[in-house]
Amino acid sequence: MNRGRRNLLLRRTVQLFCLGGFVWLFLQTEYRGLDELPYPVSLLFRLDPLAALADLLAPGPFSWSLWPALLLLVLTAFFGRFFCGWICPLGTTLDGCGKLTGRGSHLTNRNWRKLKYLLLFGMTAAALGGVQLLGLFDPLAIFLRSLTLSIYPAYNLLLNGLFDWGYQHDLPLLSSLYPLFRDNLMAFFQPSYTLGLFTLFVFLTILLLERVERRFWCKNLCPLGALLGLCSSHALLKRVPDGLCVDCSICASECRMDVVAKEGQRNGECIACLDCTDYCPQERARFVFKGGTRRQAHVDIGRRDLLLSVSAGAMIAPVGRIAPDSYKLNPYLLRPPGAVAEDEFLRRCVRCGECMKVCIGQALHPALLEAGATGLWTPLLVARLGYCEFNCTLCGQVCPTGAIKLLPVELKRKTIIGLAVFDRNRCLPFARGEECLVCEEHCPTPEKAIVFDEKSVDFGGEMRTLKVPRVVTELCIGCGICETKCPLDGVSAIRVINEIETRRPQSLQRESSPYG
Repeated sequence: MNRGRRNLLLRRTVQLFCLGGFVWLFLQTEYRGLDELPYPVSLLFRLDPLAALADLLAPGPFSWSLWPALLLLVLTAFFGRFFCGWICPLGTTLDGCGKLTGRGSHLTNRNWRKLKYLLLFGMTAAALGGVQLLGLFDPLAIFLRSLTLSIYPAYNLLLNGLFDWGYQHDLPLLSSLYPLFRDNLMAFFQPSYTLGLFTLFVFLTILLLERVERRFWCKNLCPLGALLGLCSSHALLKRVPDGLCVDCSICASECRMDVVAKEGQRNGECIACLDCTDYCPQERARFVFKGGTRRQAHVDIGRRDLLLSVSAGAMIAPVGRIAPDSYKLNPYLLRPPGAVAEDEFLRRCVRCGECMKVCIGQALHPALLEAGATGLWTPLLVARLGYCEFNCTLCGQVCPTGAIKLLPVELKRKTIIGLAVFDRNRCLPFARGEECLVCEEHCPTPEKAIVFDEKSVDFGGEMRTLKVPRVVTELCIGCGICETKCPLDGVSAIRVINEIETRRPQSLQRESSPYG
């Protein structure tokens, strides 16, 4: 086996190992009987420089749990964009799926590759102005978000169907495998999320761009690749020769990132995949540590393009911030307990979906426009679909940027995320004169936040003594279980609104408030 073939085998082995490791951590982002997750399930985002950039530009102190991302930038300055070629799970997925979808040829107009830099500069300018869009284009967030909202629920549904089929047909092999999958590789409840199809459509679009050009996303659109490219433009690990050989131009047609050109090579675009050491017919291509480069081609980012990009980001920021407060437009906008104030939350959240994946009560779902135009894919608590488990702190454990703070259990139990209110036009005792005790029975607070008052009610000339429910405002934390369990079809007769939530700076604070 020649040197190039060994390099290729090594790189693919590392790629598959990293992808498998990240998927395994993703599968462990699940409640399995332990109050604290035993594994670093948010490791992928601890390595994410875009998450660190979003956190750095958000109000409040920097989350030093993201220090691995800073280390990655330092290593990139020495070894180049190795993360893109060896570690990035989306890059590995593109390499694998490209063989299935087919790969396009190199684009004749190489100006496309400057788009990722313009996206990075524009979104950084917007983040400086208070509107964070980095999470929408972060490849790691896209990868985990797609797994959480689309791929994993479908995978879990298919496995449940397979095991049900095996049980019906008395297949012992499937029956013996079920405990292994149930305890390690499947969700306890079948997950389902809003925006599942939309998220899958975005993910498939990125995959199908391979038919336009190999690694189209990485070359032309990925802002993380742009950031790492800026850090690696003068990396010490370099490919030699530093251009096309006079008697061979195979690098110009075979390089997946189109790095090598007649005028030199674009060091910031090289992902150190080592493919060239394999397909070079004379085995001339190799990677060595050296300072300086005789010839280097650069991505042509003109001053006009740069100014336009930064100006667009600078204009997005004030326009986005002058929009009315989303909680005023949408009283049902509920965030997880521990979420910071809304403005800071939108600037810290990278839309990774980790909190939704780990939610025991299946209460967290991605926003479309419920939180405003800049709140796409941020987590909402949709109480009709699920509730916030009284003793659970998992969402704070997995959040990589501090958008959701990790609260001790005692503090979390007192954190107010909303207030339950009755709709008297639908609630059975009010609307039909029928008793219903469901909401009070499920209320988890030590002293019930829902109580009953006995009242005599006239229904069609008939006097009835009913237990009429009432919310004790001082005790309700807005967990939403009453709305989830309400037996009425359709809209619940009790709804949770975001009034008096703890995190709102100008909200009414109770004497018992943990932040009080």
